[in-house]
Amino acid sequence: MPSEDTRDYHNLMTDTHDSIIRKTLTPLKPILPDISIDLNIPADIRAVLFDIYGTLLISGTGDISLSSVQRDTLDMDRILKESNFEPYFKGCVEVIPNKLNRNIRVFHEKKKLEGVDYPEVEIRNIWKSVLKELWIEGSLVENPEDKPVDLLSLRHELSVNPVWPMPGFPEIIRSLRESGLHIGIVSNAQFYTPLIIEALAENTLEQIGFETDLCAWSYKILMAKPSKEIFRKPLDRLSKLGIQPSQVLYVGNDMLNDVSTASAAGCRTALFAGDRRSLKLREGDKRVKVKPDMIIKELIQLETLITQ
Repeated sequence: MPSEDTRDYHNLMTDTHDSIIRKTLTPLKPILPDISIDLNIPADIRAVLFDIYGTLLISGTGDISLSSVQRDTLDMDRILKESNFEPYFKGCVEVIPNKLNRNIRVFHEKKKLEGVDYPEVEIRNIWKSVLKELWIEGSLVENPEDKPVDLLSLRHELSVNPVWPMPGFPEIIRSLRESGLHIGIVSNAQFYTPLIIEALAENTLEQIGFETDLCAWSYKILMAKPSKEIFRKPLDRLSKLGIQPSQVLYVGNDMLNDVSTASAAGCRTALFAGDRRSLKLREGDKRVKVKPDMIIKELIQLETLITQ
C-alpha cells in the first residue's frame, strides 16, 4: 500500500494537472465533413470500445500531437520556465522541436529493428533525453536529471494540440453503460490523455462509465495502432465475460488506425465522421481493405444501439 506521503503527492500532482488543463483549454467546435451517415446497426453488440483523439475529443490538430515546430518555438520558453526548467537564453529553445522529433524517430527505428511494426514512445522518456542533451550543451541553468517532467510534457501537449469534448461526450458513455453495454477505450495516447479526459469531464474514467480493465493505452505497451496488438487486453477481458470480438463495436475516426485495425482484431466498426479536421478516410491506402459497419457524424447516434 502506498505511504500517506506518496498518496498526498499523487493527489497534489493530479490537482495540479487538472488546474493546468482547465486553465489552458478553451471550447472548440467540430467542423462537419460532407459525408453520408449509415446507421446500419450490427446485431448482438454487447460492448463498445472508443478511440479518443478525433472521436471523443475534438483535436485542434486532428490527432494526438507529440511535436509541432511552428507553435513550439513560440511557446517553449514559457513552458520550460513554468515547469521549473530555466533556459540560459531564449534562443536555445528553438532546437527543442527538432530534438523531440529526432529522439522519437530514433526510438521508433530501434523498436522496428526489434520487430515492432508500429512503436509508441513514452513521451516522458523522450523529454528526459531532450533535457539531458540541453544540459550537456549548456542550454539549461540547472541539471534536469532528478526533476519530474510530467507538467512539462502536459503543458507542451496542451500548447500544440488543444482539445475539447466532442458534442455528446461524456453523456453518450453513461447512456450506453446504463443500457448494460460494456464500455472501454483503445487509443494511441500518452500519460496525459486520461488526465485530460477526466479534467474536462470533471469525473474519473470510472465515473464517466468506462471500465478501466477494458482500456488500452498505446504508451503503456509501447505499441500503437494500426497494430492490432493494442486490442489484446480489452478483448481478452471481454472473452472472459463471454463476449466475442464480433460482439464488440469499435468507434474511431481513422479508416486505417481504427476501422481496419479493429476489423482485423475481429470487431465490428463504426467510422466517426464528426469533424473534418480529424476524419481520415485514407483513400488510396492499400492497407485499408474494409468498410465500416456504420458511419456516424454525432456520438448521440450510437444510442441506436440501445433503441434497436
